[in-house]
Amino acid sequence: MSQALVLNLLLLLGGFYFGIRNVILLRSEEALRDYMKRSHKAVAWVDKYGIDRATSMARESLIPLGLVMAAAMTGVGGWNLWRIFA
Repeated sequence: MSQALVLNLLLLLGGFYFGIRNVILLRSEEALRDYMKRSHKAVAWVDKYGIDRATSMARESLIPLGLVMAAAMTGVGGWNLWRIFA
């Protein structure tokens, strides 16, 4: 029971964290550009496409996909916690 509780709490909290972070990146062009410049994960994208195109691609496809994943994490974690305690 405690392992299920910890896993589902991590899913719930991780979903909230990534959801909030992605909304901030989606709303603020400056925050997204700063993230793209300093993130080691975005270096290959910036080197291949340039900062403008990489930022545009992230805004159009990757951040919305991240929001869907964050919503799924939050939903699964919340649903499982509800099933454990109901």
